[in-house]
Amino acid sequence: NGMKALLILDIQNDFTGPAARMPVDPQQAAQMIAHLNSIINRTGNETEVIYIGNEFPAWDPGNLFRRFAAIRGSAGAKQDERLVRKGDCYFSKKSSSAFSNPSLDA
Repeated sequence: NGMKALLILDIQNDFTGPAARMPVDPQQAAQMIAHLNSIINRTGNETEVIYIGNEFPAWDPGNLFRRFAAIRGSAGAKQDERLVRKGDCYFSKKSSSAFSNPSLDA
């Protein structure tokens, strides 16, 4: 149908925010978010902006290695508020692949 999609992955408080549990470099995070915002702002109506975030179950043993980052329902799992929101298309995932959520493919 000619529709394009821009996938924005894992720009979440526990990775890019000031109180991140698994932080990336704050300066690099700010620059990355600024670049993403510029790209998002330039997308037209023919491009769907899709936000994807990690939401790990609280009981997942892997949380020990992730420093309990991005636990489903936590403030850390929320999208970084500096990120421009265009629409409300959001999909959660609990593995590295965004397509682990079958709803995304649909």
